[in-house]
Amino acid sequence: MILVTGATGNIGGKVLARLRAAGHPVRALTRDPDRAQLPTGIEVVGADLGRPETLPAALDGVRKVFLMSLGADKTVHDANLVAAAGKAGVQHIVQLSTLGVETAAGEGRYPIGDWHRSAEEALRASAVPWTILRPNGFMSMAFAWAPSIRAEGVVRAPVADVPEAVVDPRDVAEAAARVLTSPGHEGAVYSLTGPAGLTVPQQVEIVGQVLGRTLRFETVTLEEQREVMLRYFSAETVDGVIRSIRYVIESGDRLAGTVFDDVRRLLGRAPRSLREWAEDHKDAFLAHSAAGA
Repeated sequence: MILVTGATGNIGGKVLARLRAAGHPVRALTRDPDRAQLPTGIEVVGADLGRPETLPAALDGVRKVFLMSLGADKTVHDANLVAAAGKAGVQHIVQLSTLGVETAAGEGRYPIGDWHRSAEEALRASAVPWTILRPNGFMSMAFAWAPSIRAEGVVRAPVADVPEAVVDPRDVAEAAARVLTSPGHEGAVYSLTGPAGLTVPQQVEIVGQVLGRTLRFETVTLEEQREVMLRYFSAETVDGVIRSIRYVIESGDRLAGTVFDDVRRLLGRAPRSLREWAEDHKDAFLAHSAAGA
């Protein structure tokens, strides 16, 4: 049995679907099974990474775990799952981390990297065999641009001139499924990126070309970005992300634009390009899809 955490999310949901399609027994962990809306036939267990007492039942009979969590609570949530997995006799944990771990200096200037680095350390310190996946930023973050693209033909973001080799979430999920179901990955760390480092204006240009529209890019302040993010995330997480963005702007973060070959090594093919991703998801940016995007 493979337990998938974050099973209703962007990456976890795709991992779950791939494993199920390949015939592997899977169990989806979610805090609210009644609202999960997962496909019929998926075993769903209610548990919360922030409540350790809920985890033993979720791990009963589980051999492998796909572990992901987000935000300022990541260190605690991952450590809770790792501790419970060790007691349950889990044989392998595949943890979703971030490329930013290598940028973090432990000084609080790049909290996103600090959160993930601490979570990695909790996993490495356990007796459970592990594999760590460090993806770059996801191409799907562009979905946040859809409302302003549809309404105004404009994209607003706080970072303009730092290239990032954004990665297709489908490639990340496929890599995770491969690592979970094939031998020889224990103790490995994989850096997952797209095929090219692109600034946000360059990304916007590609999306515009796919849509057949000329899109405009505008820089917003960090305070403006913070106000938008507070609609969706806790203040602690938002403030950590804003500090991280400030660090990227000030430092240039050369690592973010670096292209790694691990997607090709794991999947035997090149990573999908942003143009491919945009072609496959362009309906989300079209006016007629405004109600359901």
